[in-house]
Amino acid sequence: MELKDRIALARKQAGLSQEQLGDQLGVSRQAVSKWEAGQANPDVTYVAAMCRLFGVSSDWLLLGEESAQAAAPARCPGCQAVVTGLDQFCPNCGRKLRGGTSALVTYTLVMKGARTPGELDGVSDLIRLSKSGCFPKDSPLGQPLKQEEAEQLAASAPLILGTGLSREQACELLDRGIYSNAFLVLQDSEETDPQVLASQPGISLSVLRPEQREPLSFGMVVLAVILGVAGAIFLLSFL
Repeated sequence: MELKDRIALARKQAGLSQEQLGDQLGVSRQAVSKWEAGQANPDVTYVAAMCRLFGVSSDWLLLGEESAQAAAPARCPGCQAVVTGLDQFCPNCGRKLRGGTSALVTYTLVMKGARTPGELDGVSDLIRLSKSGCFPKDSPLGQPLKQEEAEQLAASAPLILGTGLSREQACELLDRGIYSNAFLVLQDSEETDPQVLASQPGISLSVLRPEQREPLSFGMVVLAVILGVAGAIFLLSFL
């Protein structure tokens, strides 16, 4: 399958006519027709726009390559808008993507299974997390859970509660004080087996959000300069 075929396939799967796609991109129907006939190739700007519109990766649209990790549209870690590997900045909020989506790292939240009755609970954490707004509506935590629903969900652990979380979202979840023995935050991977993921070591908040040193105040900078000059004068007195 060539580029022209992938454009036509993705357009049809999106339920768009050539004219409708042209309207979305700001080009004529004839331009779209030439792309799909292989008579011309779209500009990189239009490729990025089509990736967002169709919800496919640039690797697939341009090269026909698709990994399990890239199967879902990449999202801006700020506003969660769909972005592509061709975007240097989020087209929605303008956030810098550090060289495109290939530089984006996303995370998975996993709930571990209890080894012995009562060892792991996390029901109250599930209720709290379901109200965080960090998860899409189709995820287990996409809507606020009631006590009974949270208990049923906890009983089915280990399970994946969410994927594609940004670093900021993962930090927010850990900031909420979730029961660390019951939950794991892991970097997204192609592994989808909850049992395997639950056996891996989780990522701590200190790793996700390294401690940053506070910048020196103006007064401290001046004091450092004075001490440095005084030290230099002291050493010169012995020469």
